Amino acid sequence: MKQILFDDLYLWSVFNETRQLDFNGHLWVRPEGNVLVDPVVMIPSDLEQLERLGGAAWIVLTNTDHERQTEFFRQRTGARVAAHELDAAQLLIPVDRRLADGEEVVPGLRVIHLRHGKSPGEVALYWPQKKLVLAGDLVVGAPVGRISLLMDEKLQDPSRAALELRRLLALDFAHLLVGDGHAILHQGRERLLECLEERRDIYINKINVDEVAWVPTAATGRVSSTGRPAHYQWDDKNLDVLVGARQLGYRLLRLPPGRATFPLHFHHFGEEVFYLLEGGCTLVSDRGEFAVRQGDIIAFPAGARGAHKFKNEGNTACVLLAVGNELPHDLGEYPDSQKVLTKALPGWGIFRKQDAVTYWEGEQ
Repeated sequence: MKQILFDDLYLWSVFNETRQLDFNGHLWVRPEGNVLVDPVVMIPSDLEQLERLGGAAWIVLTNTDHERQTEFFRQRTGARVAAHELDAAQLLIPVDRRLADGEEVVPGLRVIHLRHGKSPGEVALYWPQKKLVLAGDLVVGAPVGRISLLMDEKLQDPSRAALELRRLLALDFAHLLVGDGHAILHQGRERLLECLEERRDIYINKINVDEVAWVPTAATGRVSSTGRPAHYQWDDKNLDVLVGARQLGYRLLRLPPGRATFPLHFHHFGEEVFYLLEGGCTLVSDRGEFAVRQGDIIAFPAGARGAHKFKNEGNTACVLLAVGNELPHDLGEYPDSQKVLTKALPGWGIFRKQDAVTYWEGEQ
């Protein structure tokens, strides 16, 4: 087995002459018990390596066609078998646990149900902390360095299967492992998007807002909920990731009565524009407060003059469309609390301006 991307992740493969590509098995090594995914045949040295690494506690199957060597490994390691609830009855081996969409198989490993795949319960697996997705059958790593989808003749509705991959586009990931073919070690999400943009039976860059569910901001993970005041709660539709936007972000915000958006802030580099689609609200700015009504467009240029916040003091919810630059690096400020937000790959942080120090502070 080969280590891949992380110290605790392994890959082994067998070459399929008919398909002219590798069939892959994966192993995630963890102190609480290792996880095998879609295991294929192992050579003796790999079996010895598996024993040294602690065997397996779980075998996870991403679809019915990837049952593969599950029974062999179940007998050898005593591992329990997990599969999506819609595939469990179709498997030849006993399934110890029936998984549902969004469920954690073990901490840090989440199930993403891909409807309209080759089997009813096809899933992908998502490691949020690793920014890693493992796709089962619907996504194929071929040709090398690119992504393709499973042959249309293997799917009941190829167009719907392709659009279902928006569920993966909505995830924050960079690495893409596959059951069949070659992994995309970097820019996996971009390669998947390019594959979908090449299809002529769908137009992945178009979506109707009614197809996207409202998500409470506290559940999006964009901003920590720790210490969030109750009035900073709203509903969100994050659209940019679903339509292939690269340099602009698009989102809808539904602001209930008595609620406000992000605290008063501005960006030093990013520019934003808001369009009020429904209802009414109040704009809070460095120049005072202004009523905003349906149809208003408000621009927030980079710099202190772009400071803004919206609050809803009315009796009905309002809906705002927000558009802004998607920059890898930015600097924001919060005038009311005198905080600074730094955004730089691979993450961001918030600091108090009063804590600023001199260049040589703490140096030896």
